[in-house]
Amino acid sequence: MPIKRRQFNTFTGAAALAPWTLARAQGTLASLYEAAKKEGEVTWYVAFVPSEDAEIMARDFTARYPGVKVNVVRTTAQVAFQRLNQDLKAKSANCDVFSSTDIAHYIDLKNRKLLTRYLPAASATMDKRLQNLDPEGYFHVASAAMIGLIYNTTKVKPEDAPKSWNDLTDAKWRGLASVGHPGFSGFVGVWAIEMRRLYGDAWFKKLAANKPQVGRSIIDTVTTVTSGERSIAAGPINLAAMVAAKGNPLAIVAPKEGPVLMLSPSAILANASHPNAAKLFMEFLLGSDEVEKLTVERFGVPKRAGAKPLPGVLGLDRPTLRPSPQESVDGVPQVIELWRDAFGV
Repeated sequence: MPIKRRQFNTFTGAAALAPWTLARAQGTLASLYEAAKKEGEVTWYVAFVPSEDAEIMARDFTARYPGVKVNVVRTTAQVAFQRLNQDLKAKSANCDVFSSTDIAHYIDLKNRKLLTRYLPAASATMDKRLQNLDPEGYFHVASAAMIGLIYNTTKVKPEDAPKSWNDLTDAKWRGLASVGHPGFSGFVGVWAIEMRRLYGDAWFKKLAANKPQVGRSIIDTVTTVTSGERSIAAGPINLAAMVAAKGNPLAIVAPKEGPVLMLSPSAILANASHPNAAKLFMEFLLGSDEVEKLTVERFGVPKRAGAKPLPGVLGLDRPTLRPSPQESVDGVPQVIELWRDAFGV
């Protein structure tokens, strides 16, 4: 079956690639597909999407590239990383493509020389902020999400809704806000790094003094605001928009400083048993119509330059906040210590 041209010449809200780039991309895919068919399969350890969505993506890949099956191993990020390390210790090449939500995993694997250097042609289609996550090309953005401000529309009028991250410390919201815990949620850890950058170490004590409800997971913030237990929160935009679309009293605000951009990478293992199929799958994850369509349908942040998300979802058409990969690794333990000093937990 020939490679489908539309994979590289249709972009949601973005200009097409230059002709020479398009030709290179199509040539890369054609040669990879021929090599991948000889390998016949690829094994994907994935954490950044639910099991149902991972299986949909796997089926879509095989429909596009018949003869190359995707073996999906879906777990949480830490379980996936533990399993991968067990594989590596046993010298078992079980995983070809590793997709975690924790960027520290990739820094560690790269430093141990356990990743393959590969720059997917599809990365050129993405928003500039998503390109070159690792300048040396060992891992790449496969999924993007955002943390913003959310509020309960039965409790808060739009004109009274918080507009700044610093509003979480305003006495107006004392006992009415919800946040996650950086010691349990990687997303909250990255968010806390940016709050520290904006406001300094003392900000966490100001936040604690305002008596927010602290849940372990950032998902808890959406639950508590939806129920009316709390009025506002720092929470995940995609989940909040999905819950709001079902008729729940939720609304989203992009803080004036910018929402915090959360990036989930993917990489090819250096000992991959199916290296060509792995490269082809990376091209699919980063640039295919199928993955982009599913992302938008699930209220996610589309990766393509100029692409538009569903209404109610904050897209990449605005300034965002994001620490570098190394800052994420170095900064999380520091903000956890500051948080526990401020909150006592």
